This record gives sequence, C-alpha cells and structure tokens, in this order.
Amino acid sequence: MRDLPFNKYRAAMDVLQRGHDLLVEGLAEEVLDQQECLLEGGFQLHEFLESQGARLHFLGLIMGHLEQSAEALEEEEAMRRHQLSASKADPTHSRKRSRNRNSRAPKPRRQPPPNSEEAVDDIPF
Repeated sequence: MRDLPFNKYRAAMDVLQRGHDLLVEGLAEEVLDQQECLLEGGFQLHEFLESQGARLHFLGLIMGHLEQSAEALEEEEAMRRHQLSASKADPTHSRKRSRNRNSRAPKPRRQPPPNSEEAVDDIPF
C-alpha cells in the first residue's frame, strides 16, 4: 500500500499535542505548588481557572478543528483511491458523461386547471 500524502492538519495536531502535554505538566506543577491557596477557594482559585482554563479550552477547540479537517482530508483521499482502483479494475466500464445543462429540453408548461383564467406558471403577485 502506498504511503498516504502529507496531512498538514495531523502534523499541526502533533505539534499542538506536544504543547498540550507541556502545558498540562506545567499546570500540575503549579497546582501542587499553590495547593493551599487553591483549596481555600476565593480569588486565587478563580484567577487560576480563568487564566489557565481558558488556555486549555482554546487549545482543545483548535485541536478539535484540526482533527475534523484531518479526517475530511483522509476521507477524501480514501474516496479518490477507491475510485481510482475501481476504474483500474474494470477498464471496460466507462462513466457516463454528464449532460450539459444547456442540452436539456425546456420544461413543458403546465396546463391551468379547467375553468381557470390564470396560467399555472405565472407568479401570483
């Protein structure tokens, strides 16, 4: 099986995952260093949650978006490979050419109901 093409979203996630690991490790050390102040609640705890929680939250959001983009790219590549392998497996099978929009015959106009003076396709206002 061929190597998958480079997925920049997965590569970015790998970088951010390492940053996430360092951030969480630093947070753990900070919590242990300030445990008495944090256990009291109050300003120290709220300040810690506001500053550090937001960083983790936004990092998680960014990683979630990168994950979605990475999966979409991988699915697109899998579909392309599947179509390519299907066309190689059955060379006699040719896809129908789609008709040009201009080659379509115009829609026939609908007939108005009996005893009606208004055409069906007319705009009522």
